[in-house]
This record gives sequence, C-alpha cells and structure tokens, in this order.
Amino acid sequence: MSDPKDPVFRMDPSTFRVQEPPRAEHADVPGETDTASEAPEGDPTQPEAPVAPRPRKPRRPLRWADLIVSIVLFLLLAAAAVTASIFGAFLTFASDSCSATGCNFNVMTIGIWVAVLSPWVVFLVALAGSIVMIVLRRISLWIPITAFVLMVALWLIGAVLVWAGT
Repeated sequence: MSDPKDPVFRMDPSTFRVQEPPRAEHADVPGETDTASEAPEGDPTQPEAPVAPRPRKPRRPLRWADLIVSIVLFLLLAAAAVTASIFGAFLTFASDSCSATGCNFNVMTIGIWVAVLSPWVVFLVALAGSIVMIVLRRISLWIPITAFVLMVALWLIGAVLVWAGT
C-alpha cells in the first residue's frame, strides 16, 4: 500500500503556469515581445489554454396552466374579433339616415374601417407577443386579457367616429 501522505494526483507544475500577455517597454519602439504577439493562430510555439465552456443558465419551467389558459383566452379573443368585425360592418347602416349633404362620409368610413380592422390587428399583435412570452417561458396570461380591453376600446373609437360623422 502507499503512504497516506503521498498525494493521490500528481500533476506537472507547468500545467499551473499562467501566461501573461507580452508587453512592450515603449509603444513607439517594437520590442522582442511584440513579435511574439503577432504569431498566427495555431502556432505550435504558443500553447493554447483550454477554454472552459460557459455554464448555461437554467431554463425556467414551462407553466402548463398558463399555456392552457392562454390558448383558451386566445380562442375567446378570436371569437371577440369576429364579433367586433361583424358589428363594425353593421355600423355602415348609420349612414341610412343621412341625406346627400348631411353626413361626413369620410369620417364615417374611417370609423368603420377602424371598427372592422382594429380587432384583427390587436389579435395578431397579441398572438405574436404571447408566443414570444411562451417561448421565453414567462407568464403570458395577461396578454389576451389586455388585448381584449384594447380591442373593445378601439372598436368604441371607431363607433364614435361613425356616430360623429352622422
């Protein structure tokens, strides 16, 4: 048996040597150490130090409840977008009571397009944002709820524009 005072592992002392970068004494005068720093990569005279891999940050766990609730809310948000677009198209009937000069049809047209298209723009932006949040494993439950509130607000702005044009 070996003596318990003997080291278990024996390593060459040169493995513990730390190499410092070469330094020139004067910046204007090239020295002997400057030529060593200009050696091409892979030069056998310059030993490469092994590079330890960077430790990865642990990923957040996937929140299944958040994912399922977000999907259900997005299905409801899609139904709300369809409903808002249909009711936005019904806003065209507000022009029935207009005479030829009594209504501002440009303002009404802008209001109708806002009421018809804005729900889909809000839906698509919210869907993209929620996908990004799910991929980053962050809570995405609040995005469809916020999108619904924004969808209703934009539809109401469109309806107010239609009614302002009458």
